[in-house]
Amino acid sequence: MVNEKGTRAAKPAKRTRLPAAERRAQILAVARDLFVTQGFEHASMRRIADAAGITPTAIYDHFADKEALLTAIAAEFFDGLVAAMTVPAGTVADPLGMLRQLMVNYVRYGLAHPNEYRLVFMNSLSRFVPTLGHRGLPCQPGNIPDDVAEKAAKAKQSFGILQTGIERLVAAGLLRADDPEGFADSVWAMGHGIVSLVITKGDSNFTPIDRWIDTSIGILTDGMRPR
Repeated sequence: MVNEKGTRAAKPAKRTRLPAAERRAQILAVARDLFVTQGFEHASMRRIADAAGITPTAIYDHFADKEALLTAIAAEFFDGLVAAMTVPAGTVADPLGMLRQLMVNYVRYGLAHPNEYRLVFMNSLSRFVPTLGHRGLPCQPGNIPDDVAEKAAKAKQSFGILQTGIERLVAAGLLRADDPEGFADSVWAMGHGIVSLVITKGDSNFTPIDRWIDTSIGILTDGMRPR
């Protein structure tokens, strides 16, 4: 093909056809990065499609809208979080050691996936409630899309692992029995605080992670022990 100057014009870049599963994973990776760098509101479906090297109409073969993309990102994040927090039986002997290991795994996983963590736990998007209630859905599952209900169930499962750890400590007489839900929320807030601080501020000015968790767990459990 010759242009008006008589020179041969470059051919348009050929789009690579990927299997559906690979294309879906690629779109999710691109969307995740654009949501973080450009903001959810500004990262349009067209921009995501362009960055993924597909046509704007082709992206809709995989995702209905940006909310569906964000929900899928969250669902994959929670899959990994549940796996990280599933400590094999017998790995840790005592309940306090298990609680510490759960939070070490939570913090390490969050720091290993900072973009996903920002989107799931550090946004205030009015059209996307990150946890939809970490102890369960605020409404009947039939009232919300199936993919959102699935993601919410995974969020509940990950928090349930922590809640079970707290209940074991109560059963062992190591924590008071008056507020196990409040204890679980407090421990989660501790882990979330560490992750969000390091993501936003970097880790150079803080206590080393494992020691930070040990100190925080110690402070919390001292305040939750039987009087």
